[in-house]
Amino acid sequence: MTAVEAPAGARKPVPPPRSRPLNIAAWGGAALTVAVTAAVVTSAVRHLAAGSVIVLAVAAVAAVLMGIPAWKGLRGSAASARALSSGKITDARRDAAASRESSWTALGVAGFCLCVTALVFFLTVSDGVVRETFLRWDLMRTSFAETAKALWYNVLIALVAEALVLVIGLLLALARLAPGRGGRPLRLLAIAYIDLFRGLPAIVVIYLVGFGIPLAGIPVISDAPPVVYAIVALTLTYSAYNAELYRSAIESIHPSQESAALSLGLSRAHTLRYVILPQAVRRIVPPLLGAFVALQKDTALVNVVGIIDAFAQAKIYSANYYNLSSVTIVCLLFVVITIPQTRFVDYLLARGGRKAS
Repeated sequence: MTAVEAPAGARKPVPPPRSRPLNIAAWGGAALTVAVTAAVVTSAVRHLAAGSVIVLAVAAVAAVLMGIPAWKGLRGSAASARALSSGKITDARRDAAASRESSWTALGVAGFCLCVTALVFFLTVSDGVVRETFLRWDLMRTSFAETAKALWYNVLIALVAEALVLVIGLLLALARLAPGRGGRPLRLLAIAYIDLFRGLPAIVVIYLVGFGIPLAGIPVISDAPPVVYAIVALTLTYSAYNAELYRSAIESIHPSQESAALSLGLSRAHTLRYVILPQAVRRIVPPLLGAFVALQKDTALVNVVGIIDAFAQAKIYSANYYNLSSVTIVCLLFVVITIPQTRFVDYLLARGGRKAS
């Protein structure tokens, strides 16, 4: 008597959940982090007697944060194995999923604690020499006022350059998209400009413009202050990048939009002004803001032409005191300025994704 074969359209039985060694990895990561934390705590007890209690308390909290999800992961794995042996497939899968989630949580906490432990070790190594080099509080307090005042040049250059970049970048994009045989010279010029300035480092352009124009003795512009040269150099560089952003956005608009506008009697200029560009600009607002953040960071390069910006002011303090704590102040100031802009870009990207879905 032969066995009855399953019908051709019947579903295959779902295999039972497999046991995975993820919990072992979670315990391994937690154990490694605790071991490294213990080494740092030992160093802290030797060299930082006043703060050793705080370090020990933080290490204990980290151990608890790692231990709780790791224990939940092991307990869920055991519950899944018991349910599987009893034939309760649904309960086994539910417990296995909860076990994996807890194990990943333990791994994430362990990785975070490991990074923090490495940072603490870096700051406390060699009797805190690294901390004294970069985080000396008295020098940070002394240099903060002058450094923050010099940051105004960075903000001014970034704002003016960005306003110019938005306009020139759009003109370059339109020149590169100029239609027909008559627009070929414009396309070639725009492509040559974009390829050239996208290939040159910003600091080289700043150096050439900041020192080349005064040496050339060009009337009127040779007597301009260094801030003007810095704005011109950054505008030349970032206009090329923004032109490509504009071009990609314009080309992303479906040709039917232009055809519909032309069929309604609009000219090409009006079609571009009222139909194409409004849609294109909305699509590239987040990338444009991201480019603005990059431009703002590159304003730290303008000190090569003699502008006493925040970075140049910090270098003066570091040269006088043989310490880099003033440069740390510059880092903090730029971070305070750029992080809110970066989060705003993330918000715009997330909002655009929600609208698209």
